[in-house]
Amino acid sequence: MIIKEFNELNQELINSIRILENICIEYDGLNGNMFLDNSLNFNKNIKNLFMLYDEDTLISVLYMFIPTKAEAEISAYTHPKYRKRGYFKSLVHRAKEEAKKYDIKDLLFVCESQAKDGKETVKNLKAIYDFTEYLLKYKRDCKELAMSNFIKLRKASYEDAKKIIDVCVDAFDDSYEVSQSFIMKTLESKDREIYVSELNNEIIGSCSVSYDGNDIFLFGFAIAKENQGKGMGKETLIKLVKALCKNESKNVFIEVDSGNDIAFNLYKKCGFEIKTAFEYHRINI
Repeated sequence: MIIKEFNELNQELINSIRILENICIEYDGLNGNMFLDNSLNFNKNIKNLFMLYDEDTLISVLYMFIPTKAEAEISAYTHPKYRKRGYFKSLVHRAKEEAKKYDIKDLLFVCESQAKDGKETVKNLKAIYDFTEYLLKYKRDCKELAMSNFIKLRKASYEDAKKIIDVCVDAFDDSYEVSQSFIMKTLESKDREIYVSELNNEIIGSCSVSYDGNDIFLFGFAIAKENQGKGMGKETLIKLVKALCKNESKNVFIEVDSGNDIAFNLYKKCGFEIKTAFEYHRINI
């Protein structure tokens, strides 16, 4: 057995991960996919991909998504035939050591709710349940909702960065530094972009968009607090989904924390339904 470590992704690595992923998805009855994108990691030098091989065959993989120093989100797969042999724990040990080098405080393990082996594994690691997040998928056959002409939607440019950051700080109560890092990395990414909604030529909302083949993921959906509860979030999201769904082969997804009832109800009203649930389990390192 050999472990390889990487701080960059390439298509060859992604392809080998997807092969293992498909085996695990079929065996465990899963619905989600491993998030693979280094563009938002706060430090490009961190080794965030750990792959364990039996000769030339990938049998276990651990990936860390690290947008801030506060925590590293961990997604992982181990081939069903190689489970309960300590291989995944070896990858976790390597990931912990790498995280400590950069003063990362917590590891946050992501596990689909129906993944019995995965939930048993995080329990054995003594990870503590933190929260659940739902992945929602847009229903193309949902009822067409009426829209006004008050809200204008457009793609953002670098010139919009300052205003987008201000909206995100206001909507999410994040620090300016965290929002700035997130927004600038998104604008710089070749696979991501940001849309903004305007009212009277003023930016009042934003949403980041990530593209992965035929799948489109929405994240960081924000409406400034003074404009919340007035239907502007609903209209922004409807117009965005409509713009993204011009190609009928595309699937649109959005995530929401199980504790965020306001956002969850908004997304359902806009035509999204639950595809799967991800549980997050935390270890302080």
